[in-house]
Amino acid sequence: SAPAPTRDPADPNIERWDDIGLVLIHDFISAADEAAMIAAFHAADPRTGGRKRLSQHFGYHFDYTTFGASDTRFTPLPPYVANLLPRLPVQGYLPDQFTVQYYPPGAGIPPHVDTHSMFSEALYSLSFGSAVPMAFKKSGTNDARKMRLPKRSLLASPDPPEPQPPSAGEASGPSGQSAPAHPPPAPPATQQPAGGTEQQESEGEELPSWELLLPARSLLLMTGASRYGYTHGIKGRKTDVVGGQTVPREGRYSITMRTTRRGLDIGCTCSFPGVCDARVREEQAAVA
Repeated sequence: SAPAPTRDPADPNIERWDDIGLVLIHDFISAADEAAMIAAFHAADPRTGGRKRLSQHFGYHFDYTTFGASDTRFTPLPPYVANLLPRLPVQGYLPDQFTVQYYPPGAGIPPHVDTHSMFSEALYSLSFGSAVPMAFKKSGTNDARKMRLPKRSLLASPDPPEPQPPSAGEASGPSGQSAPAHPPPAPPATQQPAGGTEQQESEGEELPSWELLLPARSLLLMTGASRYGYTHGIKGRKTDVVGGQTVPREGRYSITMRTTRRGLDIGCTCSFPGVCDARVREEQAAVA
């Protein structure tokens, strides 16, 4: 089960897990906002009823080759996205990359951690439509090994043609060293646990994991260890157990919001080197 959160005394709709930098804000948008957002999404893409997710990109488009953001593909924000920005918890820097997605009933998201070096720390996920449990798991040495497997080409042109997103998944501190606009990314994988030390994972040992219910109209903010050191994902299944009751999963929508890094800001100095894409690139460069 999920660890107990701390309720914000000033706003009972806000739950915090301060040890891992996780925040869940209930009823971040109204039911009327939710209905308008769903209508706007399908006005732009009326397809529904299929088995695959639908994606729309605003701001700088997410690049499924580099796992960063495009330098040139930019779509102005629709009002329903732009209106969220003044209300986000972190105002020191605001997202400029937005991926809006529809997931048909039963669809899931493979466990992953969003790229360290290409995006700033604050990572948002706004859920609307169906509530869904999101699974969190401390990553360990097995995840670090997976990240170093040559599963895909690490070479990409600065702005390759935008491929379609994988049908089952969701992609998802500046360094002082210079880096190209799109350094070759490591395959997205998991990272280390809270506390900044790598979780040792002996054979057969299960790392701590739990599911957190994301209610419709809620906003999830990941920073710290929850951003860099935990995998997050959604299990593909037709039903979920909510409050002891088995309920069918309906179509779900989400808006993932990220802030891109550019130029010399691309990099990461986090406390999770085992699964940090910037550290993996440094290792690969050292042995090249």
